[in-house]
Amino acid sequence: KREITVAPDGSGDYTTLTDALEGIRAYMDYRVTVNLRPGVYREKVVIPSWIENVEFVGAGADSTVISWGDYASLDNMGTFRTYTVKVEGCDITFRNLTIENSAGNVGQAVAMHTIGDRIRFINCRFLGNQDTLYTGGRASRLYFEDCYVEGTIDFIFGSATALFNRCHIHGKIDSYITAASTAKENPVGYVFYRCKVTTAPGVTS
Repeated sequence: KREITVAPDGSGDYTTLTDALEGIRAYMDYRVTVNLRPGVYREKVVIPSWIENVEFVGAGADSTVISWGDYASLDNMGTFRTYTVKVEGCDITFRNLTIENSAGNVGQAVAMHTIGDRIRFINCRFLGNQDTLYTGGRASRLYFEDCYVEGTIDFIFGSATALFNRCHIHGKIDSYITAASTAKENPVGYVFYRCKVTTAPGVTS
């Protein structure tokens, strides 16, 4: 199928995003659209490296939410296993949805973890606290447009090249916002273009 519908109430082709991924062929040369109907998808999702040319479209950032609550000190999980969504594939687009780590203020807890190349996020929200958005992959290139990212400590971090266009960055405590680990061979790490930064009440630095 070139168009797949996911709905928690059973009215679509699948009830979970994880099951929908099983219906997508590996290394396609055509584009598949996965429509996510309104609801909270409580699942930990890995989009594997063999899934390419897929667009995940929510019903709106306020109404389509993917949520999980792992955190670094849970069973000695460590930061990089705490993701709600992990994207290993390339040429992937996310549109009109929210990805959150619901663990609360309990230390490192990643919402979105990217490894693949040419990943786009349009009108998406990333909710969490410490380490909300991990942009992995030394040679990866990411694009964020009209997105909202919130967090506490180093909540945008990693080695990828990422362009944030017209995004809203919201710091919840006194702390650093980004922690880029750009590779020496990459001329560009993070670019924030026409973005705005806001802070929670009482934040001074």
